[in-house]
Amino acid sequence: MSENLIIAIGRQYGSGGREIGEKLAERLGYEYYDTVLLEKAAQGSGLSADVIERYDEKLADKWMNASLGMSGAAEQHKLPIPLRAAFGQFEEIRKIGKNGRAVIVGRCADQVLKEQNNVLSVFIYANMDLRVSRVAYRNHITKEEAIKRIRNTDKNRANYYSYYTDAQWGKADNYHLCIDSGIFGINGTVNILEAAAESRLI
Repeated sequence: MSENLIIAIGRQYGSGGREIGEKLAERLGYEYYDTVLLEKAAQGSGLSADVIERYDEKLADKWMNASLGMSGAAEQHKLPIPLRAAFGQFEEIRKIGKNGRAVIVGRCADQVLKEQNNVLSVFIYANMDLRVSRVAYRNHITKEEAIKRIRNTDKNRANYYSYYTDAQWGKADNYHLCIDSGIFGINGTVNILEAAAESRLI
């Protein structure tokens, strides 16, 4: 395994992706990045953490110029706030990518770093019943509310991903490995990813 490996995890809402990422990072002794990217992006973009969070993995303005892509623009301070928020996170991901030894959850990390050869890209999914139960229990909401939240969140993530990357969120071709966490469980999935990281040829 490369000493500077980056593991980029995409995930369906309620599949346990965040918990898997945290446990994997702890197991490997890697840095873990999820919501902490919001704070780092805020520092670099000049936007508040609250604003960054508001647009985190969401598309707020469909009129925005998709041709800008994730590369950004020369004068980012002139861009619409949702774009500045996204580009701020992408820039932090690139910085993390240079150092390696990190697990990054979401935020198009697999595509932002796709030109690097030290990345293991993963997508975590699970069946709807399991995700509904998990989301309902975790957030103390009804199953009907959980279904609505799952559908909205997954739709936002898919739209965000396709907008900034021109790739399809959750499509197997875009990842090195796709795992059903409902079949293998949280710890089982962590075990698989640890073995995959050890086997990753750079």
